[in-house]
Amino acid sequence: MNTKALLFSFLLPGLMFGAEDKTDPQNVALQTILQRLTALEDQNRQLLEQVQALRQEMAASRSAPPPATGAEAAALPPSVEERVDVAERRIEEQSQTKVETAHKLPVSLTGMLLFNLFSNSRPNYDPTYPYTPTGPSSSGGTLRQTTIGLQFQGGSLPGGGNVRGDLVMDFFDPEREGFLRIRTADLSFNWTNRSFSVGQYSPLISPYQPSSFAEVGIPPLAGSGNLWLWLPQARYEERLHFGTADGITGQLAVLETQETYGQPWTSSDNGLEQNRPAIEGRAVYWHKFDDERRFELGSGFHVSTTHVLEASVPSRVYSIDWLAIPWSKLRLSGTLFRGQNFSNLGGLPPGFTVVDSYRNLVEPIHGRGGWAQLSSPITSRLTLNIFGGVQDNQASDSTYGGIIRNFTYAGNLMYRISPNVIVSFEALQARTLLMSQPEQVRNRYDLAFAYLF
Repeated sequence: MNTKALLFSFLLPGLMFGAEDKTDPQNVALQTILQRLTALEDQNRQLLEQVQALRQEMAASRSAPPPATGAEAAALPPSVEERVDVAERRIEEQSQTKVETAHKLPVSLTGMLLFNLFSNSRPNYDPTYPYTPTGPSSSGGTLRQTTIGLQFQGGSLPGGGNVRGDLVMDFFDPEREGFLRIRTADLSFNWTNRSFSVGQYSPLISPYQPSSFAEVGIPPLAGSGNLWLWLPQARYEERLHFGTADGITGQLAVLETQETYGQPWTSSDNGLEQNRPAIEGRAVYWHKFDDERRFELGSGFHVSTTHVLEASVPSRVYSIDWLAIPWSKLRLSGTLFRGQNFSNLGGLPPGFTVVDSYRNLVEPIHGRGGWAQLSSPITSRLTLNIFGGVQDNQASDSTYGGIIRNFTYAGNLMYRISPNVIVSFEALQARTLLMSQPEQVRNRYDLAFAYLF
């Protein structure tokens, strides 16, 4: 018997004897108590429904493929148990702090305060090689990789859809010390089997990222197989389900490339157009074995054209990506690609070679690359990540001093002190080979303290 029924049984006789006098103060007080009990029971029922919805949402997020926009892999998410515990504590307290926009829509503040202590065995030797995340200093500390984000939930859409979005910024812009830089942004219109989104993301053909707190301002394995550049784009996604355990997701994106990234000449020198339109597509097959184990295999393409010295240089990239969780203690992910002229997506520069500037003769640089990661939660608090990547540029397409191979491998341990405080130690080695020069080796060590909010 619940509290309301028990109290009602004690109050029933009084209600029966005093039913004829509705103005009696005692009857008025009893009616007020019953109204408050009804309201309290309704509130408790709503809170329980919210907990059940949260559990269903978490179960669905584990069974469905991750969104193509990708999640920031540097921020290790809390476990399901921790999220449920936090939700239940809030329900028990029956108190919430809400932030609303002018249109009465809820907005949440996210991000992390990230402090890095780092040591590099050698400074950044080449200004056209922009892959030292914490700057060219040989050692020091920095807070520049701290991120700040906003997440919002919009209203409903016709056909049972909804609107959501997020914006993530940091302080890593090397040309504007102390200024916020937009990393990623997303405005998504979602229905059961399809989505349309606009914003700034990594390339569609590069949906996953290695896990690291040492490399956040520039993602891990940039220039070593990870096509990472955050580019403005519009995406459409269609989802097909074969029962409850299998499905295929098709994606198409129109985006704007960044042609000047890592190029040895500026647009004022040779008429290089800084941005060009591009088309990308990706199809992924996914299968879930249970709530924790699943497998995904995707394939994609990129098509664009670079304009430089009144010449058109094709950019063509073909990719394969995967995510496999065969059991709860093992997670495998990665991407492989090959093609030509892909520095405009964050690949190892340069993307083309000027053979003869007088005759406007420009050739694309062919190459291939990729990366892979093994991640294992050793305990509920300790996670081991091992990852490595390489990009090879075809030597016959390069000139003297050009980078023809960059190979990087690293490992880190992330320890969760509390649900939102993580300490991470990472060791990395990058081996870079330049045309007609000996291989250069750089070691990096990083101790990171992250406070997630």
